[in-house]
Amino acid sequence: MEKINFKIDLEIITHKDVKEHPFVNISINGYPQFGEILEKSTVVDIDVEIQQDTDNFLTIEYMNKDPENDVIFNETSILKDKRVEIKNISINDIALDYFSFENKDTLTYESLDGKEKHTGFEATKLSWNGRTTLKFTTPVYIWILENL
Repeated sequence: MEKINFKIDLEIITHKDVKEHPFVNISINGYPQFGEILEKSTVVDIDVEIQQDTDNFLTIEYMNKDPENDVIFNETSILKDKRVEIKNISINDIALDYFSFENKDTLTYESLDGKEKHTGFEATKLSWNGRTTLKFTTPVYIWILENL
Protein backbone atom coordinates (compact mmCIF):
# COMPACT_ATOMS: atom_id res chain seq x y z
CA MET A 1 0.00 0.00 0.00
CA GLU A 2 1.12 3.54 -0.73
CA LYS A 3 0.10 6.50 1.42
CA ILE A 4 -0.81 9.51 -0.69
CA ASN A 5 -1.80 13.04 0.32
CA PHE A 6 -3.93 15.19 -1.98
CA LYS A 7 -4.44 18.91 -1.48
CA ILE A 8 -7.13 20.32 -3.76
CA ASP A 9 -7.41 24.11 -3.82
CA LEU A 10 -10.96 25.02 -4.87
CA GLU A 11 -12.11 28.50 -5.79
CA ILE A 12 -15.81 29.05 -5.28
CA ILE A 13 -17.43 31.66 -7.51
CA THR A 14 -20.94 32.52 -6.36
CA HIS A 15 -23.26 35.43 -5.57
CA LYS A 16 -25.86 36.36 -2.96
CA ASP A 17 -28.86 35.47 -5.14
CA VAL A 18 -28.14 31.72 -5.32
CA LYS A 19 -30.48 29.40 -3.42
CA GLU A 20 -27.63 27.10 -2.37
CA HIS A 21 -23.85 27.43 -2.62
CA PRO A 22 -21.90 24.87 -4.70
CA PHE A 23 -21.93 21.26 -3.51
CA VAL A 24 -18.56 19.59 -4.14
CA ASN A 25 -18.01 15.85 -3.90
CA ILE A 26 -14.49 14.39 -4.10
CA SER A 27 -13.76 10.68 -4.45
CA ILE A 28 -10.75 8.49 -5.14
CA ASN A 29 -11.34 5.35 -7.18
CA GLY A 30 -15.07 5.84 -6.59
CA TYR A 31 -14.77 5.98 -2.78
CA PRO A 32 -16.13 9.25 -1.31
CA GLN A 33 -13.54 11.32 0.56
CA PHE A 34 -15.27 14.72 0.84
CA GLY A 35 -18.73 16.12 0.23
CA GLU A 36 -19.81 19.59 1.36
CA ILE A 37 -21.62 22.73 0.34
CA LEU A 38 -18.87 25.36 0.03
CA GLU A 39 -19.67 29.01 0.68
CA LYS A 40 -16.08 30.14 0.14
CA SER A 41 -12.86 28.99 -1.49
CA THR A 42 -11.09 26.23 0.43
CA VAL A 43 -8.28 23.68 0.32
CA VAL A 44 -9.42 20.08 0.76
CA ASP A 45 -6.75 17.86 2.34
CA ILE A 46 -7.18 14.09 1.82
CA ASP A 47 -4.97 11.19 2.93
CA VAL A 48 -5.51 7.77 1.35
CA GLU A 49 -3.79 4.42 1.01
CA ILE A 50 -3.76 2.93 -2.49
CA GLN A 51 -2.52 -0.39 -3.80
CA GLN A 52 0.86 -0.32 -5.57
CA ASP A 53 1.07 -0.73 -9.35
CA THR A 54 -2.54 0.25 -10.05
CA ASP A 55 -4.43 2.66 -12.30
CA ASN A 56 -6.39 5.20 -10.23
CA PHE A 57 -8.57 8.28 -10.52
CA LEU A 58 -9.42 11.33 -8.44
CA THR A 59 -12.86 12.77 -9.19
CA ILE A 60 -14.10 16.25 -8.28
CA GLU A 61 -17.82 16.72 -8.87
CA TYR A 62 -19.98 19.86 -8.83
CA MET A 63 -23.59 18.81 -8.59
CA ASN A 64 -26.11 21.55 -7.74
CA LYS A 65 -26.06 24.31 -10.35
CA ASP A 66 -29.51 25.54 -11.29
CA PRO A 67 -29.11 27.42 -14.60
CA GLU A 68 -32.39 29.29 -14.10
CA ASN A 69 -31.49 30.77 -10.70
CA ASP A 70 -27.70 30.61 -10.42
CA VAL A 71 -26.77 32.39 -13.67
CA ILE A 72 -27.82 36.01 -14.13
CA PHE A 73 -27.64 37.39 -17.69
CA ASN A 74 -28.15 40.66 -19.45
CA GLU A 75 -28.76 40.70 -23.22
CA THR A 76 -25.15 39.99 -24.17
CA SER A 77 -23.25 38.39 -21.28
CA ILE A 78 -23.27 36.65 -17.92
CA LEU A 79 -23.40 39.13 -15.04
CA LYS A 80 -23.28 36.64 -12.14
CA ASP A 81 -22.54 32.93 -12.06
CA LYS A 82 -22.09 30.00 -9.69
CA ARG A 83 -19.19 27.65 -10.42
CA VAL A 84 -16.16 25.84 -9.01
CA GLU A 85 -12.60 26.19 -10.27
CA ILE A 86 -9.70 23.93 -9.34
CA LYS A 87 -6.84 26.32 -8.65
CA ASN A 88 -4.31 23.60 -7.81
CA ILE A 89 -3.96 19.89 -7.09
CA SER A 90 -0.91 18.77 -5.12
CA ILE A 91 0.10 15.17 -4.59
CA ASN A 92 2.45 14.66 -1.63
CA ASP A 93 3.14 18.43 -1.71
CA ILE A 94 4.09 18.42 -5.41
CA ALA A 95 1.87 20.79 -7.41
CA LEU A 96 0.61 19.43 -10.72
CA ASP A 97 1.17 21.50 -13.85
CA TYR A 98 -1.94 21.07 -16.00
CA PHE A 99 -0.17 22.45 -19.07
CA SER A 100 2.56 19.80 -19.12
CA PHE A 101 0.48 16.60 -19.29
CA GLU A 102 1.50 14.78 -22.46
CA ASN A 103 -1.67 12.68 -22.50
CA LYS A 104 -4.74 14.91 -22.86
CA ASP A 105 -6.87 12.29 -21.05
CA THR A 106 -4.89 12.67 -17.80
CA LEU A 107 -7.18 15.53 -16.67
CA THR A 108 -10.68 15.63 -18.15
CA TYR A 109 -14.00 17.36 -17.47
CA GLU A 110 -17.41 16.17 -18.59
CA SER A 111 -20.75 17.79 -17.83
CA LEU A 112 -23.45 15.47 -16.51
CA ASP A 113 -25.50 15.97 -19.69
CA GLY A 114 -22.45 15.00 -21.79
CA LYS A 115 -22.58 18.22 -23.85
CA GLU A 116 -19.39 19.76 -22.43
CA LYS A 117 -16.03 17.97 -22.53
CA HIS A 118 -12.66 19.56 -21.80
CA THR A 119 -9.08 18.43 -21.16
CA GLY A 120 -5.99 19.86 -19.48
CA PHE A 121 -6.26 23.34 -17.98
CA GLU A 122 -9.83 23.78 -19.31
CA ALA A 123 -10.87 20.73 -17.25
CA THR A 124 -10.18 22.74 -14.07
CA LYS A 125 -13.28 24.89 -14.74
CA LEU A 126 -16.44 23.24 -13.43
CA SER A 127 -18.96 25.70 -14.81
CA TRP A 128 -21.87 23.23 -15.09
CA ASN A 129 -22.96 20.16 -13.17
CA GLY A 130 -20.28 17.62 -13.98
CA ARG A 131 -16.98 16.07 -12.97
CA THR A 132 -13.28 16.56 -13.45
CA THR A 133 -11.19 13.39 -13.35
CA LEU A 134 -7.45 13.07 -12.80
CA LYS A 135 -6.03 9.71 -13.85
CA PHE A 136 -2.81 8.57 -12.16
CA THR A 137 -0.89 5.39 -11.36
CA THR A 138 1.06 4.12 -8.38
CA PRO A 139 3.77 4.37 -7.33
CA VAL A 140 2.75 8.02 -7.49
CA TYR A 141 6.31 9.46 -7.50
CA ILE A 142 7.11 7.57 -10.69
CA TRP A 143 3.85 8.79 -12.25
CA ILE A 144 4.73 12.39 -11.27
CA LEU A 145 8.23 12.06 -12.78
CA GLU A 146 6.78 10.66 -16.01
CA ASN A 147 4.00 13.24 -16.30
CA LEU A 148 5.45 16.53 -15.09
